[in-house]
Amino acid sequence: MAGDENSNPKGTYLYSVIPAEAVDKLKLDVEGIDGAEVRPLVCGPLAAIVSDAEKTELRPERKNLSAHSAVLRALMDQTSLLPVAFGVVAGSEREVRELLADHESEMVEQLDGVKGRVEMGLRGLLRVPDTFRYFVEKFPDLEKMRDETFSGGNPSREQMIELGQAFSETLEQFQNESADEAEGRLQAVGKVRVNDPRSEEEALNLAVLVPREALDEFTRAVEELAPNLDENIELQVTGPWPPYNFVDLRIHAAGEEEGEEAR
Repeated sequence: MAGDENSNPKGTYLYSVIPAEAVDKLKLDVEGIDGAEVRPLVCGPLAAIVSDAEKTELRPERKNLSAHSAVLRALMDQTSLLPVAFGVVAGSEREVRELLADHESEMVEQLDGVKGRVEMGLRGLLRVPDTFRYFVEKFPDLEKMRDETFSGGNPSREQMIELGQAFSETLEQFQNESADEAEGRLQAVGKVRVNDPRSEEEALNLAVLVPREALDEFTRAVEELAPNLDENIELQVTGPWPPYNFVDLRIHAAGEEEGEEAR
């Protein structure tokens, strides 16, 4: 089912790596980047899902990102997969086969680790009008320091820096405790990865690798988690996703080695 290597002189775009045993029953009735035909490229126990690339570099435009995601969604419904980051173009099909051969054992191991599982995302957003004021009112030590800082009128630059550091430390402790609580309760459902919060308003950011048959259990665990967190934290569940946070692919693209670890 692999295409003629001479038919893609610009390159071969990579979407994912799947078990070769899944190829015979695979239905790839989805268009790839620039409407290209999506096909499997088999090498031993592995198969790369690829399409011909008209360009060696692709911009992360909406249409390109959507096409990449559409292919991954189609694969998720049919087999286990190792998702490749957007924009990876190999020089040729031979290069893709060499990639699979060079990393066969680790890719097979990672496929076994995500077999029958999907990634679910869980974010906790602190819904308060003013984060600093909320923490000052919530934590007496921070409130005392704030009052002392402004007790003499306009504080010095050093005093403001110290207050800012104290706020950052309090925020980090709050985020860590929130994430620890969530991780402790969700570990019974699946493998948990704690990601760094992306803003002051984000109390927690978790990825959970959940068996497909345990998705309802995951939902119940999140519902039971909510009352054990700060009452102002709003939980948001996303997914299912390809297991980006639980895969570590080392691939060569345009002469550089890249690691794939996140969505």
